[in-house]
Amino acid sequence: MKLTYFQAEAHLAKKLSPLYLVSGDELLLKQDIMQWIRKAAKHAGFDERIRLAPEGEGEQLYSLLYARSLLAEKRLLELDFRESSPNKNISKILQEYAENPAADTIVIIDTAKMDAKFAKSALAKACEKSGTLITLWPIPREQLPEWIQKRAHKYKLQIQPDAANLLADYVEGNLIAAAQTLEKLYLLKLQQPVDADIIQNILTDESRYTIFDFTDSLIAGNKTRALHILDSLKEEGTEPVLILWGITRELRLLADYAKQVQQGLTPEQIFQQQRILPRKQTAVRRFLSKFKAADCLQLLKHAAEIDKVMKGAVKGDSFEALEMFCLRTCYN
Repeated sequence: MKLTYFQAEAHLAKKLSPLYLVSGDELLLKQDIMQWIRKAAKHAGFDERIRLAPEGEGEQLYSLLYARSLLAEKRLLELDFRESSPNKNISKILQEYAENPAADTIVIIDTAKMDAKFAKSALAKACEKSGTLITLWPIPREQLPEWIQKRAHKYKLQIQPDAANLLADYVEGNLIAAAQTLEKLYLLKLQQPVDADIIQNILTDESRYTIFDFTDSLIAGNKTRALHILDSLKEEGTEPVLILWGITRELRLLADYAKQVQQGLTPEQIFQQQRILPRKQTAVRRFLSKFKAADCLQLLKHAAEIDKVMKGAVKGDSFEALEMFCLRTCYN
């Protein structure tokens, strides 16, 4: 079975699969899916939850899959493959398990964006046959107002269609920026439905910055403003991992645009195809004039090193590492 993000919550309220393969790089969407599965599993009596990043020959994974739980009759087993895909031996273990999953265990295979090779693999096919595949893609503009209204319910906010459309135009697909705006609205404790005027007032409030503002300044090469916003985000308590997610998401898009330029497309053609709003086109054009696709990949590698700092694998300060990235990326 295959489900989209918008189908998943309603389906999980009715039925649980023994196995889920959840793929994608959209952090907020992934968080939602994982929370929905956990909530449904908990409601169904799967009280024990284990999260594991399988490695090596998979001995620990094999034991967890086939040994009965000592702490609870039912358990939820989350397998973290966001950093690297399952190796050959682990893929074989999971494929064989998918063909005959246990009744007392729900398995979630959590992966990054699924490439074409993995999508055609025996493991992916086995998961689709016995369980559920949920592939998370960036939300297209036409569906973004629906996502905004759905997320607003989480904060018990009633947001009118015109307000949701205005916010969708502003964030240009940046879900973190949209979520931060909804959090601001929640903190205001409004007693009335959120209309377009309220959204406009929130968006024009320059006393606080969003990750969206930061990434815009980065690609525009505005070093002074980028560092200022980064410092503001730090003071506001923004998690550095969310800032890094915003950076890497933007870089992946820009790498794709750079490839298209190398293939002969003009920036104007890309703007039209990707529906990039006029206020962002100047920054994107300047970035593409400075950085090629290969440069974007090097910047993504730099971002991966920052991720190691954030996880404690490499010694250093997360915000100092982000500052160094600003200095490398900005060019004026």
